[in-house]
Amino acid sequence: MQNRRYDGVIFDFDGTLVDTGEGILKSLQFAFEDHGRPIPTAEDLKKFIGPPIYYSFTTFYNVSEEEVGDYIKSYRKRYKEKGIYECKLYDGMEQTLRALKKGGVKLGIASSKPLHLIYDVMRVVGIGDLFDAVVGTQLDDSRHEGKADLVNESREKLGISDKTRVLMVGDRCFDIDGAAGAGVDSAGMLYGYGSRAEFEAHGATFVLSEATELLSLVFPQTP
Repeated sequence: MQNRRYDGVIFDFDGTLVDTGEGILKSLQFAFEDHGRPIPTAEDLKKFIGPPIYYSFTTFYNVSEEEVGDYIKSYRKRYKEKGIYECKLYDGMEQTLRALKKGGVKLGIASSKPLHLIYDVMRVVGIGDLFDAVVGTQLDDSRHEGKADLVNESREKLGISDKTRVLMVGDRCFDIDGAAGAGVDSAGMLYGYGSRAEFEAHGATFVLSEATELLSLVFPQTP
């Protein structure tokens, strides 16, 4: 049996597994336009990718508690109709996922994205058959307090009790903090929306440049 360091690998979704940026950013711009607000640039809106959407609207753009639900509805209307198709897997990701699966590693997702949208995008990019546990949020945005509970739920669904045998993979500090809160190791991926400085400041266990680097990390060579 292939030697492995981890029995389970849990992935963030947007910016980690799938490059969903185009669909997300265009749908966010639609939401601002739909409510008569100045339309932020796509570059400025990149800060949305990572945190829960409720948090981003209210924190970064001062959308009121009373209005935020309507902004989210506008965003999701456009995203559901068009945005889910404006995406692609990151380079080497499908190869990496299939190699991990073949090596006996259980695969999970822990994302602040609503669960039904995760499944929609997974269907579009063709990875719906690869995951043993998929954890997201609810449409009412009742879970926007942090990521550790999502990571823990995914780990529990994978059936792995030993936290030292689980790796959380993400592209923002929220993923790294969520892994720490759940007591598991973390890998920050530089191809997403974060940076080495961000990952190091939040104590990422590993910082990687490409998806395929996960394979040598999970399956270390025997001396």
